[in-house]
Amino acid sequence: MRWQPRRFKSAIVVLAVGIVWLASCWTAPWWVAIVGTVPGVVLIATGSGQFLYAGDRQLLYHMALTGPVSALLALIVGYWVGWLVFVVLLAGGIATYLIAGWALRVQHPVPPGIEPPTRKLALINKVAGDGALLGFFVNCARVPRGKAVNQDVAELRAWGDLAARDGWLERPAAMHATPRVFGEAPRIKHAKTAGVAYEWLTAPSAYAPETAWPGATRWADHKANRLMRARVVRSDKTAGQPWLLCVHGYRMGHGAIDFQLFDVPKLHGRMGMNLMMPILPLHGPRRATFLTGGRFLDGPLGDLVHAQAQALCDLRSCIAWIREQDPDARIGVLGYSLGGYHAALLSCFEPDLACVIAGIPMTDIPATLWQHLPTAHADYLEACGLSVDSVNARMGAVSPLAMPCRVPRERRYIFAATADQLISPEQPSALWRHWDECHMQWYDGSHLSVRHEQNVVPFIDRALRETGMSA
Repeated sequence: MRWQPRRFKSAIVVLAVGIVWLASCWTAPWWVAIVGTVPGVVLIATGSGQFLYAGDRQLLYHMALTGPVSALLALIVGYWVGWLVFVVLLAGGIATYLIAGWALRVQHPVPPGIEPPTRKLALINKVAGDGALLGFFVNCARVPRGKAVNQDVAELRAWGDLAARDGWLERPAAMHATPRVFGEAPRIKHAKTAGVAYEWLTAPSAYAPETAWPGATRWADHKANRLMRARVVRSDKTAGQPWLLCVHGYRMGHGAIDFQLFDVPKLHGRMGMNLMMPILPLHGPRRATFLTGGRFLDGPLGDLVHAQAQALCDLRSCIAWIREQDPDARIGVLGYSLGGYHAALLSCFEPDLACVIAGIPMTDIPATLWQHLPTAHADYLEACGLSVDSVNARMGAVSPLAMPCRVPRERRYIFAATADQLISPEQPSALWRHWDECHMQWYDGSHLSVRHEQNVVPFIDRALRETGMSA
């Protein structure tokens, strides 16, 4: 963080655009007035709030999200408000988006020893994209209060007692069963999504928490989540070919989105690897809510243990299944964001991985949640006995920072963004230190820009070549 102004004077522009929305639309037909009220009110609130109370991240998330929405709505109502007002609203929406990106950038903390992100317009645009996504996430997330908070406190205390009784904090592996190939033989059918042909693997998840574990019954009630699912892209001759386990991020798990994140034609077609793309719990077809990923990070806090434990179990089942297909196959893992967390967690239990590549990895889930909570609500939770430290104290058995990586240092790789707004750069930096300062690549970009960064793809390619995954 290089600079924290007393007021963000550029927020006056956002405030002015909001006023123009209300002033112009309320003299137009009734439906235009309704359409214009939404961006107008939000822009006035975020603009004035950021001017008077600079640095509030929640305001900036909503500002970044409202900017492009405002520009889009300007295209809809342009005919009824006149061309001059239309131009002002369209330009104002774009300006709002970039102002939010600028404000997020100038207050962005970067750990010592890491080159701070630039202030180029391209970087501001990337940061604003992260902010807009966070605005969407924040509005979709469940925020516990009242009885839900009391339940969280009680269940986390029960998790702590259970961990102390069974020695999970000293021996995290004691919580996790020996890996096996799913609950029963998987069903496989052929499918095609976004032009990519693959095998759709479905099998009962091998994760079976004891009924006495906190929240076990509630977790089991997520019926769709009981099935482990994965997309498999492999050649007819699998013997001797390496396998890459591709672990998606939060709110993903849909084929069209995952295939954009993982370059299947390159990884499979040109580099010759078989790919297995498991669906994380509560994502994609395993979801428990309308949106993919719902209840994974925003459910009862005690369920964070179930979520990570089941993800680990399913990934280890995938590896066991691959070993069953080809006992001598080299197996590596590449994960992004939440997938980076699970790639790192998997490396604590699977020493024979050819490589572990953690991309823009989340490594401290409670810290991430608290970073994006409204300040008043974070204070409320801490007053009720919930804090980052208290939650982390109960999650040692499913935290990649609480146990040693069993993959040799030369096969560990991390890449991360210096201007990441979703995950603080301190988190991948902490994993790098925990992994004995292994191979590390920083890029001048954001969380969402990862697939378009010029120095990320060569870093991944080098990792795969150096570890024998690709020629």
